[in-house]
Amino acid sequence: MPGPRLLQALPSAAALALAMSVGPAGCRKTELEAPDTVTRPIPSTPYLARRHARDTKLRVSGPSPGKFNEYRPSSGVMAVTYPSGDLSLAAWYATPLGASGSNRAPALVYFHGDFAFGPDDFEAVRPFVDAGFVVMTPMLRGENGNPGDFELLWGEVDDARAAIEWVASQPMVDRRRIYAFGHSIGGGVAAMLSLYPTLPLRITGSCGGIYMPETFSRWAASKQNGELVRFDANDPEETELRVLGPNLAWMVHRHVAYVGDDDPWFVDNAAALERSAWALGKPFERVVVTGDHMQSLQPALAAFLALTQADLPPR
Repeated sequence: MPGPRLLQALPSAAALALAMSVGPAGCRKTELEAPDTVTRPIPSTPYLARRHARDTKLRVSGPSPGKFNEYRPSSGVMAVTYPSGDLSLAAWYATPLGASGSNRAPALVYFHGDFAFGPDDFEAVRPFVDAGFVVMTPMLRGENGNPGDFELLWGEVDDARAAIEWVASQPMVDRRRIYAFGHSIGGGVAAMLSLYPTLPLRITGSCGGIYMPETFSRWAASKQNGELVRFDANDPEETELRVLGPNLAWMVHRHVAYVGDDDPWFVDNAAALERSAWALGKPFERVVVTGDHMQSLQPALAAFLALTQADLPPR
């Protein structure tokens, strides 16, 4: 069984370093507690069938607890909306120079952390635009004034799927080269997309975004994080359908989980999934980069950019 790959920080544009700034895109320190590496039997019913049959039951309805302000898109970026079921949700969107219907570009859909979007989230992935990618940074239900209730890795995954389909429908996007990436809780969202066979995705990636079912009961019992968990954290279906680990057997898209060498809890969580995926023959891999939960984002994004630039779809 292979061990994790270790990448040193890669050089990148100065804008990429803005991902490290503290603010709306920062992640709650209390997300980083004990590792959640409990093993459990694989469910016998496929993920999509269980997910379709389940209606999550929220004990509290309302928007995301993430703090935000009203932001104007920066130069070269457009504010757009995309449909997710009955919801109309906001996103920022940018296209590279020269992209057109006759000269289609690869695309990145980036899912932010900290339960609210801020301008630094877009700046973190601006190097992808500079490298010739169409970039979309969606805001999910209940975030930044969007309609809908905060559900914590449930309806937000439906919104993420809708964002992928929206960007795939844009005439300048090469549907053969669409990628998804997320940081922290956004990484948890991106990881779940690897379970949907009809999504036009080449590779999904995350940085510090591999959670386990036990995460939710621990958060629910936490004074600082209790408001995040608005469902029954002791219900196995509610928790297991929100994370990738118990559903690895139905994984269809490659997922690269970047974790910081100074982010030990996520390193352990990703290592547990890598062992299980190896045994199942599923396309999950862990890549260790430098830094803690926040500092690891810059080298992870630089590594993912290099990976996607080198990725050539079949003709």
